[in-house]
Amino acid sequence: MTMPFIAYTKSALRLPLAALMALAFLLASCGGEGAAPLPTKTVRVSKSLPIDGSEASPCCKVDLAVAIVDGGDSVAAKINAAITKMLFDMENHSMEQAADSFASRYVNENTAFLRPFYREDRDDPSKRGWYEYWYKLDASISQPRDGFVACVATREFFEGGAHSIKQKQATNFERATGKPVGLDDVFVPGYRKRLEDKLLSLLKQKAGAADVRSLREKGYLYSSDMYASDNFLLGSDGITFIYNPYEIAPYELGMTELTVDYDDIEDILKK
Repeated sequence: MTMPFIAYTKSALRLPLAALMALAFLLASCGGEGAAPLPTKTVRVSKSLPIDGSEASPCCKVDLAVAIVDGGDSVAAKINAAITKMLFDMENHSMEQAADSFASRYVNENTAFLRPFYREDRDDPSKRGWYEYWYKLDASISQPRDGFVACVATREFFEGGAHSIKQKQATNFERATGKPVGLDDVFVPGYRKRLEDKLLSLLKQKAGAADVRSLREKGYLYSSDMYASDNFLLGSDGITFIYNPYEIAPYELGMTELTVDYDDIEDILKK
């Protein structure tokens, strides 16, 4: 196995310097292993609107910080369009337009909805907190595995009730094409049973449960079986599957993240 590599290396050493530089640029531009991380920039939008128009009243607030690929090529356009759709369910908008539109709609619609109820309760200070709606979103772009780019978005919002809701959402993209990557792109056909058995084993370890019955007694999988979430992150050493509150566990158990090492599922990974 070493001889071909050595022969290739020796022949490469004989190439002119300009040719070697061109080859390196080609490999990087194709998004192969060791490709430089894509440049990014962050779009920030903050809006606050008092419910009844006075500074003393509760406000609806939005704070957004969303990283996008900073470039004008087709890969950047595909990735940014997919992130815009994922975060704001908008198409044919720049991230700046979508973020500003979302923030404006959020504060305007919620203040209009809350205003008549607040006017009935504004003399009761104990109820003020009910009306302080807020929404925070932070989305970053990274390249945790060669050949792929990932967007990880964490959102938390409060819209009345006993507590806020926190969620994490990940999307992976091919570095070279900008194409979103799904589970079927990562695994060979027929992978689900093997993968879900591994995830169940990891969940039992995490929860300190001997079997599914014990898991359910602890609150996990109370209304579902174990499944491979489409919300996953391709890391350097494994794949992290993300389950937000209420998906496989109640709110009080928080978010559940299970990382499967590549070595443990090598037999079902596409080569």
